Amino acid sequence: MNSEERKKVSVISKYAIDSFNEGDWLTLGQITGKIKEITGHGRLLRSLSFGDDDYNSCVAEILNSVFSEDSSLIHEVVDYFDIDLWYQQKYPEKYKRVFVEAKITNADFWTEGYIRLFVSHLSSNRARMSALKTSLAHWGICAFIAHEDIEASREWRDEVEAGLETMEILAAVVEPGFKESDWCAQEVGYALGRKIDIIPLRAGLDPFGFFGKFQGIPISGKIPETVANEIAKLLFKKPKHRERCIQSLGRALLLQESSKKISLIATFDEWSVATDDQIKNLLEIASLSMHEQIELKNIIARVGAYKPQASTPDYSQFDDDIPF
Repeated sequence: MNSEERKKVSVISKYAIDSFNEGDWLTLGQITGKIKEITGHGRLLRSLSFGDDDYNSCVAEILNSVFSEDSSLIHEVVDYFDIDLWYQQKYPEKYKRVFVEAKITNADFWTEGYIRLFVSHLSSNRARMSALKTSLAHWGICAFIAHEDIEASREWRDEVEAGLETMEILAAVVEPGFKESDWCAQEVGYALGRKIDIIPLRAGLDPFGFFGKFQGIPISGKIPETVANEIAKLLFKKPKHRERCIQSLGRALLLQESSKKISLIATFDEWSVATDDQIKNLLEIASLSMHEQIELKNIIARVGAYKPQASTPDYSQFDDDIPF
């Protein structure tokens, strides 16, 4: 077990000491497949029944034995007994360090400096979503591509939770079957709970319920690159995201080949979603080659980019006591 898992086992131990009866121990044995180890322990259930002093050490011993063999069972037990909710109510100041911050720390799949966009969709769209992810990256938008998978592994579910906890925006590909998907419904619900922006991508179904109020983008029949451009344009138009998006685009432009960089800047300028000063800063951050500057000369001239700064006069040669 790693340090994060050991912290959770410690919380489970506290909960068991505080709340477990014999029936709870038997249930835990069934959940973990360790019923024989629990019923066969020489002291655990006896010390529970008689309130013996060694009960706490028996709890620690049996739980360490159970989870050392399979640490993935930790999450099963926490979920079944709602131990995280108990811990949040009892120790609110410690709760985040055990159950929240560990997930955030492990969300290392985001590209540093890019906008973090979680994409909720059905598994049948996986290939198109992969192409969308590539096109969004050109705009400095890192897309986490979630998918519906009934047999999702524990590691995948943990990663999805980390993505939901750290995303800045959620895009939902709303198509027939989306409403019936437990995974997609939970992902949208998570975004609603965090009160972050949701972008419905309408593909044969209108947004519904509480996220029906969000502005959507019709995507039926459109290629992923076009959809990515429309998502980017929508985000650039939002004042609360604009400055962050421009900074992310500046990072992304540094990685683009010349023709793509020129195309992105020209498209961005056509959208009229930024001030001349913002475009000027973006152009200078992008480190344009001479060829690129020539191709974008009209935009550069308009916003005044790449102009040499006027030199500051050197007054050190003059004496301070010379009268005017």
